[in-house]
Amino acid sequence: MKRVITNEELERPLLPYDDAVRLVTASFRPLPPIRLPLDEALGLVCAEDIRSTIDVPGFPSSAMDGYAVRAADTQNPPVALAVAGELTAGGEILAALGPGTAATIMTGGVVPEGADAIVPWEDTDRGTDTVTIHSAASPGKHVRPAGEDVAAGSIVVRAGEVLTAVRLGVIASIGDADVPVHRRPRVAVLSTGDEITAPGGALSAGHVYDANSTLIAALLRSAGADLADVATVRDDPVAISSWLADASRSADLIVTSGGASVGSHDWLREVLERDGDLTMWRVAVKPGKPVALGRIAGAPVIVLPGNPGSAFAAMHCFVIPAVRTMLGGDPAHRAIDARLAEPVRGSANRTNLARVRIDSDRAIPLAAQSSVVLSNLIGADGFAIVPPGGLDEGARVRVELFDL
Repeated sequence: MKRVITNEELERPLLPYDDAVRLVTASFRPLPPIRLPLDEALGLVCAEDIRSTIDVPGFPSSAMDGYAVRAADTQNPPVALAVAGELTAGGEILAALGPGTAATIMTGGVVPEGADAIVPWEDTDRGTDTVTIHSAASPGKHVRPAGEDVAAGSIVVRAGEVLTAVRLGVIASIGDADVPVHRRPRVAVLSTGDEITAPGGALSAGHVYDANSTLIAALLRSAGADLADVATVRDDPVAISSWLADASRSADLIVTSGGASVGSHDWLREVLERDGDLTMWRVAVKPGKPVALGRIAGAPVIVLPGNPGSAFAAMHCFVIPAVRTMLGGDPAHRAIDARLAEPVRGSANRTNLARVRIDSDRAIPLAAQSSVVLSNLIGADGFAIVPPGGLDEGARVRVELFDL
């Protein structure tokens, strides 16, 4: 089946690159918060401020193995003090320490009322009934005050912060077993084309292996998404329409590749426009011009070009920021300011995403910039965002870095 190509679609103006980025980003919102156990929350974004209801530690404790003492009793060493008991981490708690006495204490033990210093083992004779103190202690020496780590009422993790291992550890230290997060978006992935063959299959003449399904799925996982489905479909509008309808029932986002341009077998944009809503199509960017954004049954759909290099570029520019937004994070890529090591020329009306390698403050364009080429992205550090018309050697340029 062939599609009828119209003059209207061939002449449709391109949307400026910066406008397209803003439009896509503005089309997504953080997913509603859920609570997850701490061991399932690593890498997710905290949805609410986490405030401690307790001091950590909740009591003054010893920072050393030694003796809890009254500092005033040790000022004229050597001093002999009666040993009133032994204090271990999590063990017996001594109600109070009277004048002229000491208590054996281990690291983490509760410092009893009346004691205000710890004398380490090495500054004593390590006596059991009576201990001789060989050096004077100052008030507060080797005593960890209550709340030294976290004070009751303080915010330990703020909404919008990524839950790293350390942040999760701090949340555990205040006694919380779960945490409010923006859940991972469920993304359905579709690769289309009569010419694609699954890796591992026999490759017929004129066919290519489907790199996009693996590439897109891996990029989505790296960005923090879960996969609802990964499928391939031939260039058949009925099959494409049916798959999109099914995917829209469970996916927070649908990402497709191929069938987005103006060829006689490019159906995706037309199906999206017919069955749902089309918000954006064709962007003034190279590579990645035939990108579309729309909805099917309320589920957002981002349509990517079929060439692997273009698909990667569109994932970088549009899909990964959308996923980050749904996760409640910052959609922007890490970026640096660099100087072009050689001129970059391009279309007079399209932003050029030039693959570059970074050496100090120099952005070195790679030899192959074709939308078909994927392999040289292995050695690339990012895209230099080159405005329409290009830039000369030595020009300053913003480089958006890859998280590959």
